[in-house]
Amino acid sequence: MSLFAVVLRQIKVGAPGLGDMCKQRISPPEGAMPSFNVRFIKTVCDDSGHEHRACQAAFKVDANSLTTAAQLAEADFCRQKGVRDWTIFADSMELRMPPALPPAWGG
Repeated sequence: MSLFAVVLRQIKVGAPGLGDMCKQRISPPEGAMPSFNVRFIKTVCDDSGHEHRACQAAFKVDANSLTTAAQLAEADFCRQKGVRDWTIFADSMELRMPPALPPAWGG
């Protein structure tokens, strides 16, 4: 599976850096800038003590690398919420590249 096909990585609070894979440039088809679907997630407990994942925000970020996408997403989220630290509202960030569209039918 190529990096462009589907990427799902979770950035946990206090997790080590994203490593070499995230610094790598992503090459989408035909020179277009790749986009990432971003979700900020907060884990909350219900009245019975069961944990649930609640999405605090979801939006799209265009970036050349996973690292850049994470940085832009953090800045956008903080701007939307009016805070300096996104971990006030969320425990993790999910970055996912949308699946590639199938080639058009016919010629």
